[in-house]
Amino acid sequence: MFLLLEDDDVALMENVVALVRGDGETAILMADNKVKATGFTPRTLARRSSRFWLKEAKWKERLK
Repeated sequence: MFLLLEDDDVALMENVVALVRGDGETAILMADNKVKATGFTPRTLARRSSRFWLKEAKWKERLK
């Protein structure tokens, strides 16, 4: 699963170690010691990603 970030950026969930919210942004700590920053809250990130995968599943069903 992916976290959908701003500007077509994504983070692969298996590489995410932690989400830390503070000072109006969320830091995404990655397994390779990199840090990505987003203005989205962790709850918003989860909702955006879930919505994307649900829409994708519905699209695949229509192709069958």
